[in-house]
Amino acid sequence: NDPDSWALRRRTWEHEDVMLGGSDAGAHLDRMCGAPYTTRFLGDCLRGRKLVPLTVAVKMLTDDPARLFGLRERGRIEEGFHADLVLFDPERIDAGPATLVHDLPGDSPRLDSKAIGIVSVRVNGVETLRDDKVTGAVPGTVLRSGRDTRTVSTA
Repeated sequence: NDPDSWALRRRTWEHEDVMLGGSDAGAHLDRMCGAPYTTRFLGDCLRGRKLVPLTVAVKMLTDDPARLFGLRERGRIEEGFHADLVLFDPERIDAGPATLVHDLPGDSPRLDSKAIGIVSVRVNGVETLRDDKVTGAVPGTVLRSGRDTRTVSTA
C-alpha cells in the first residue's frame, strides 16, 4: 500500500466514531486470518510505519473497545479493574505467518497466526501464556450483558 493510503487510515482511526478492528465474524476462517491484527499493529507502530504512538495504539486495542461495549472494570490498568494484562517485548512484538490448522469441529481447517514477542498474558491476574507458550490455565469467564456491562440494565 502506498503512503497516502496509510495516512488516510491514520486520519480515519483518529475519528471519534471509528474503532480499530476487523472481523468477518468467522465466515471465512479458512481463507482469511484476522487473528494477528493486534500484534501486527503494535509491531507496525513500534518498528514499521509508526502511524500512532505506542500509548495510543494500546488504548485503541484495549480501552476504546471496552468503553464502546460498556465493559465494567476492563480496558485499563486501574485499581479495582480486572487484572487482564499483556506484557510484550517491544523489540519483537509481531505476528507470525498464517498457517492452516485443523482444530474446528469435524477437523475443519482455519487459518491461524501465532503472536511473537509475548512475554506474559494474565487473565484475572492468572498467567495464561509465558514466553509465547500457553500455560494451560483457564481463569477467564464468559462476560454477560447487564452483569458485566454498563450498557444493559439487569433490572
